[in-house]
Amino acid sequence: MLDGTLDKDLVADASICNMLVRVGIERVDVVVYSIVSDNSLIYRSFPVASAVSRVKALESVVYDNPLMLCDFRRVYIVIDTNDYVVVPAEVNDTDDASRIFLALHPGYDGTVERADTATRNAFMMFGIERELQGFIGRTFVGAVVMPHMAPLMRYFASKPGRGNSRRMVCNFRRSSVDVVMLDGNSLLQANTFLFSNTMDAVYYILASRSRHGLDPYNDEILLTGDQNIREEVTPVLRKYVSRVMPSIFPPQMFRAGKDAMRAPFDLIVTPLCE
Repeated sequence: MLDGTLDKDLVADASICNMLVRVGIERVDVVVYSIVSDNSLIYRSFPVASAVSRVKALESVVYDNPLMLCDFRRVYIVIDTNDYVVVPAEVNDTDDASRIFLALHPGYDGTVERADTATRNAFMMFGIERELQGFIGRTFVGAVVMPHMAPLMRYFASKPGRGNSRRMVCNFRRSSVDVVMLDGNSLLQANTFLFSNTMDAVYYILASRSRHGLDPYNDEILLTGDQNIREEVTPVLRKYVSRVMPSIFPPQMFRAGKDAMRAPFDLIVTPLCE
């Protein structure tokens, strides 16, 4: 169920539940589920008006949905943002990593934070608006905050691939695709591409593969996210790449409830790499 408010009586004991919140450009998505009971997952998706800031959108959703203010076992906040940079693991000084971020995003006025990718060779630095960070800190004590690319990298870096082959993961939304490429546990590329035509997404995917020399016969493409877009691009991609397939949905989250398959993929895999 996507509609309806999140009232406190929907959950008997929030202390054994995780809450996952995705703060996007067009929607705020919320998932609540028990870590001990199957088929307990609740998913809601709230539209965001185009002129409303992300902090105002999140505030409105929180105050209209009393369940979100309960004391959960853990709260994860995923920020949909292009204000990020992937940093080589050799850069072990936080100030140096922040300078790399600011070189790519000159004049950025928010807070710059670090996020783990679970890869051998890279981590992320990402920006978060000060007002949004302040509201999250006041409202969700101890919340784990990360950019939307981080859970994708963490989840797939923890999953072994086929033999020595490299992998590409493509996570689709209505007008963007996240592309993550891995060689074992090493990150090759992580980008979000915007598109207005799905064939543009196909171009970005194939161009990224060409840049890194992925084998069209052995190095697979795993597709996640928006089902309609996946169905549209799959036959086109299969003209150029032999192994194009949907990613296997995490069984842990499917057991939590079937609505997990309707939630954003980067949100639903967030707690699986604790």
